[in-house]
Amino acid sequence: MPRTYAVVLAAGDGARFGADMPKQFLRLAGEQILVRTLRTIALAEVDEVIVVAHPSWVDETRQAIAAASLPLPVELVVGGATRNESTRSALDHLRSRSPDDIVIVHDAVRPLVPLSVIRGALQPILRGDADATDTVIPSADTLVIVENDRVTEIPQRSRFRRGQTPQVFRLGILAAAYDQAAAEGQLSATDDCSLVLRFVPDARVVAVAGDEINLKITTRLDLVLADRMLQMRTIEAPMSEAPARELRGSRILVVGGTNGIGRAVAELAIEQGASVEVDARSLGLDVRDHRVVKRRVDAAAERMGGIDHVIVTAGILRTGPLAEAEEDALAEVVEVNLIGSLNVARACYEHLRRSMGSFTVFASSSFTRGRSGYVAYSASKAGVVNVAQGLADEWAEDRIRVNAVSPERTDTPMRRLAFPTEPREGMLSAVEVAEATLSLLRSDLTGQVIDVRRHDLQPSR
Repeated sequence: MPRTYAVVLAAGDGARFGADMPKQFLRLAGEQILVRTLRTIALAEVDEVIVVAHPSWVDETRQAIAAASLPLPVELVVGGATRNESTRSALDHLRSRSPDDIVIVHDAVRPLVPLSVIRGALQPILRGDADATDTVIPSADTLVIVENDRVTEIPQRSRFRRGQTPQVFRLGILAAAYDQAAAEGQLSATDDCSLVLRFVPDARVVAVAGDEINLKITTRLDLVLADRMLQMRTIEAPMSEAPARELRGSRILVVGGTNGIGRAVAELAIEQGASVEVDARSLGLDVRDHRVVKRRVDAAAERMGGIDHVIVTAGILRTGPLAEAEEDALAEVVEVNLIGSLNVARACYEHLRRSMGSFTVFASSSFTRGRSGYVAYSASKAGVVNVAQGLADEWAEDRIRVNAVSPERTDTPMRRLAFPTEPREGMLSAVEVAEATLSLLRSDLTGQVIDVRRHDLQPSR
């Protein structure tokens, strides 16, 4: 049975990005780009990961590898001045391996690669149908051939694809291509499949489907787009790819847990074997008062012997024109929804630091764009998203995961009160949102805003 090795190319210097450090070490929604990439690669049932580091950033690469906490062997090799030289360094490390083994080559700065894409690139080789695979996507734009500023040809777009990584090879095929290219002084290709096509012409190179989300972070705009793509991911995509934790025996505090989504979360968590404490306004909790919040969080932790997960669903919704709103009503919306989340975060930090647990807040589909008639609510939920993303970064070294759940319209008592004549057809149920929330708790995700949308959910049992 062939072994599978993943080569992660992290030797770029980030010159085109223009930052103080190579882009693979920047944080994307709370986690370093390289760490995100390594964690996804590790889920593809590989036997060993080889990380190719820039010679000036070896220590930082080792730190990122340690932060990823991968459950398999990881080797670090030093790369060269070009992509080909970096891949060749990894191949030198693999010289003693069988030529029938498989090597996955992936860019460290493609952190959003879906696990399904990696597996899809492996399958033709595992079946014996290919010696190499190239991950590609169609071009949505017309392609134009230009020579000396003159348009000379507009080829048929359907024949062309845009290349991504991973590229996957039989180790012997890729090594042979590199040996021949080096012998001829031709190590100047922009990717590895082109070397195989040129120097091992009999190799069977097969195209496999990539994904638009699998963008390469090269510029600052790419980083912004990647962050937005994370926000847009639906609950199934990351949940199906993330390693699952058991909730049985977990200690969960639900703030806002006596009604609506919070109550559904608490009840479902108990069904799954968790120890659950709930607190809410109806039980005397005022999330606007940090001293009260701290005292009650500490008391819940003492009763449960610690806290593994904190979920904040407490919130209020007031509707009506902003110009007609009372000052106290506006303040209450912002203070409960935003300041309340901050107060709970401050109060639970030490408990979550000890357990390396998770903190989950609740946004709303209105956070992406302010809504007429409830401007303060929309603004407060946008603030809650920033709380999640900022804390994911701030608490990353403490191994505390922080995320936000952003459900579409959900049939809850709060919404019924705010919109009494609104039709309920097509709304999410509190139980559906609770199921998605607990799936998030069982994952390793952090720094994400997870949309829960009716058309993305599987039928409820």
